[in-house]
Amino acid sequence: MPNLIWPRALSPDVGAPGIIGRTIHWLGVVMACAILLTAVGFAADGWSTTDAIWLSVIAIAMALAARGVRFLLARE
Repeated sequence: MPNLIWPRALSPDVGAPGIIGRTIHWLGVVMACAILLTAVGFAADGWSTTDAIWLSVIAIAMALAARGVRFLLARE
C-alpha cells in the first residue's frame, strides 16, 4: 500500500503494460496541472469561484486516478 503514496525505484523491466501505465500517468498529471492552472485563473480573476473549486476537485481526482493506473499497470 505505501507504493500508492510514494513510488518505489523505477524498474526498467515493466513490459508493455507498465509503459502504457507510465504514459497514462504522466498524461493525466499534465492534464491535471492544466486544469488546476485554469482553476487558479478563474479564482484570481474572480469569474466564478464555484467553477474554480470544482475544477480543483476534478484536477485532484484526475491526478490520483492517474497514479492509480500507474500502480495497477506498472506495479510501481
